[in-house]
Amino acid sequence: MLKFFKDWYNTYLTDPNQVALALLILFVSIITYILLATVVPILVAVVLAYMLEGLVKSCCEKYNIDRKSSVLFVYISFLIISLATIVLLIPVMMSQISLFIKSFPSMLERGKSFIIDTGQSENGLFSQEQISNILTGINSEITTIGSSLISSSLSSAGSLVETVVYIIIVPIIIFFLLYDKENINKWFEKFFPEKLDLSRKAYAELDLKIGNYIRCKLIEIIIVWIASTIMFALIGLNYSLLLGFLCGISVIIPYVGAIAVTIPIVVVAFFQWGTSSDFWYVIIAHTLIQIIDGNVVVPLLFSDAVNLHPLAILISILFFGTIWGIWGVFFAIPLAVLLNTLLTIWPRVEIKT
Repeated sequence: MLKFFKDWYNTYLTDPNQVALALLILFVSIITYILLATVVPILVAVVLAYMLEGLVKSCCEKYNIDRKSSVLFVYISFLIISLATIVLLIPVMMSQISLFIKSFPSMLERGKSFIIDTGQSENGLFSQEQISNILTGINSEITTIGSSLISSSLSSAGSLVETVVYIIIVPIIIFFLLYDKENINKWFEKFFPEKLDLSRKAYAELDLKIGNYIRCKLIEIIIVWIASTIMFALIGLNYSLLLGFLCGISVIIPYVGAIAVTIPIVVVAFFQWGTSSDFWYVIIAHTLIQIIDGNVVVPLLFSDAVNLHPLAILISILFFGTIWGIWGVFFAIPLAVLLNTLLTIWPRVEIKT
């Protein structure tokens, strides 16, 4: 065992390039872990800046304009589209959320009635005792959720101020990340010794991989969101825009997101139609969209951008989610891509036997 660790150390941590990069990664990881609340808006801005970087480069190449003009055009377009989306879609989604909250008590009563009727039927699935336990559990969960909502509302003032600050700061950070990208890169390069070029190689590789991943993921979100919303609306499912949006957002968390978003879709469809044909149309449509996304859209968009095994993805979600909560879940895949890229380019020193 001791020989194994000695060989591993000699292979991966004896070269000055390796040590410098390892120390840099350790320092950034510690700072991020300690100052997560401060780092989150910066990470969000970086993600959005990566998303827009591809458009900036395309404008420079296609229209033969300088980078600063391209940044201004893309950034202003991004702000206009974002504001238009907020003005047009947010009110509709808030209306659907409000309607869902108002109809939730009646849905809950119908659910209780269904459980009771199922248990009291001749071939009932549940005994009276099991029915009583289920209803008690439901009431307990409702009480817990209600208490959480009250607690959240009491602290909403602080959250509102924080949200307003983020709304103001994040776009400003995005602008400077795009507009002064070269100067920012040069500033960071000052911290890298001239002869230790592994850090620069790692940065260039990560810049390419993470940028491609974020842009492809955004396209996937839009495709799944639009396809799901249209299918749900055509079938006549209630809250189609809200549920379609949840389907789009769910692709951020592979595998887990698809399972999680299926629950509200099934619940809404069941309480709207029971087990009639429309219910099954929704389930079939949702399943087909997920199959097409996983087997057609993802391979076409990502190709080699994210070369990760499904097990590695799930472990990343669990690991980073445990450390950073919901933000860890959202950033799990980019962080996993980062680690995979580092492991791929990490130099190895051959040990002579």
